[in-house]
Amino acid sequence: MSLALPTLSQADTPVELQSLKLERDESSLYMSGSWRFDLPAALEDALLKGITLYFVTEVDISQERWYFYNQRVAHAERHVRLFYQPLTRRWRVNISPQSFNVSGLGMSLGQSYDTAEEAIGAVRRIVQWRIANAADYNPDAKQTISINFRLDLKQLPRPLQIGAAGQSDWNIGFSKTQRLELTP
Repeated sequence: MSLALPTLSQADTPVELQSLKLERDESSLYMSGSWRFDLPAALEDALLKGITLYFVTEVDISQERWYFYNQRVAHAERHVRLFYQPLTRRWRVNISPQSFNVSGLGMSLGQSYDTAEEAIGAVRRIVQWRIANAADYNPDAKQTISINFRLDLKQLPRPLQIGAAGQSDWNIGFSKTQRLELTP
């Protein structure tokens, strides 16, 4: 299934999810796609000044129930850390299934890039991301998938959290819920 989904978020920076592909193999459900957005000048300036940006993608799979609220059967998170190293003039991207915290990077995949465009391309791209176990998918039940993407302001330094709250340049987000249909 390949779709170009419209932006349904309240964010000021337009974000689109392109080429969404949901696949299932014997053990897992996978999601592939790419985010389409441009970084505002304020964010590019912050990156060049050494501020790290954090992006979060969350996926929830819910099963409809007639007698109560929908039941969440799967949840996955993908955290991406983007920063610039001025001494080496290299861009660095870390991807992790859990949030980055003060104690370190935890378990994450890191990659260095020569240009900002290559690094931002890595942030935008999702390839074969495991979002659920195959047993969580029930083709006979009505299931929905909710996809949320945002710039995580909570992980910015405290002074920037306060300053970014009212500025539209710092609002990057996407939210979409649709029926879960897998590619045969």
